[in-house]
Amino acid sequence: MKTNTLRSLWLSVFGLLYLSCHASELSEKKDPWLGWYRPVDANVFATTMGNNHDSVLFVETELEYPYHLIVSHTPKFAHLWRSKKFSWSSEDWELVSDQYKIGNFYEYDDGVKVDGTYYIYEGGKVFTYSGPLEDSSGKWKVKGNFPHKQCDDIGIFYEDGIFHMFGEHGNFPHGPDGTSLAHFTSKTGLGEWEMVNPKAVDPNPKGGHKYGVGDATIAKIQGYYYIYCDRESQGSPYKVTAWRSKSLMEPFEFLGLAITPRSKEVDDWDNYRIQDADIAYIPELKRYVMTCNMMDKDGNPGGDFSGSGLKGKDTRVIGVFYSNHTLKGKRKCNSKRSK
Repeated sequence: MKTNTLRSLWLSVFGLLYLSCHASELSEKKDPWLGWYRPVDANVFATTMGNNHDSVLFVETELEYPYHLIVSHTPKFAHLWRSKKFSWSSEDWELVSDQYKIGNFYEYDDGVKVDGTYYIYEGGKVFTYSGPLEDSSGKWKVKGNFPHKQCDDIGIFYEDGIFHMFGEHGNFPHGPDGTSLAHFTSKTGLGEWEMVNPKAVDPNPKGGHKYGVGDATIAKIQGYYYIYCDRESQGSPYKVTAWRSKSLMEPFEFLGLAITPRSKEVDDWDNYRIQDADIAYIPELKRYVMTCNMMDKDGNPGGDFSGSGLKGKDTRVIGVFYSNHTLKGKRKCNSKRSK
């Protein structure tokens, strides 16, 4: 009798230890949209375009070219790509322009198309353009603003006549991020922004500044709103984390790490940090994809990054990641490209 009791006690203790050690794994398995993978081992979009980063992906299935990708390059020019079929590799895309002009910014936060007008957000300014993106270089106009000192490196989402903006809020002392993501709304997307919650995404619920967050991207999938954003801590570079809420007007819960760099793979482009995700649904794949910045620190495999402003052997390239899960049948979800 004593043997059975002792055995039961040990099994209970072992079970508690197992649950404690694997709590993060169990947490990740509770949501299917936490899982992302590289479609190939070297999932770099382009390796010969120098420093490229902070992409904005537009998906418009009604167009001859349904996919357009704006990739930031230097303060003077960005790159514009287009494709009839989606691919993780630029070899399957057409380069429309390597001197694509929006404004005089090194990067562009996010974009959305609403009622035939494209909106691009950066540095407190809202650029707009109506017409084919192929004809848009140099024709973007500053038509509005947003409170970038309270909400910077933003992600934008449009639904039911309201523009929702999530961005860096507060001062993170160990990097260029915020200590939370603030949520603002606007009926026009051009101004009159109203604060909804300064801590819509709060990585420091107990206070302090352990984690910094920023560079949000938002999608609505199967009844939930998902935010994917950067997270860093002192001495730990960027990773993409996932957050979820039933309502845009309520705080988001932390799900876990979604995409992490391969820090021990010195010969890969993504061995230091992964950040600045941009999410979109790709109908032909029945999957979501994210385009992300990937940084390599050791210069191996390296490339020609002269004039990029990066130090030493640092490189920045865009990499493409696919969701583990697919959506079967007719899609019943929204993305930031709504309308």
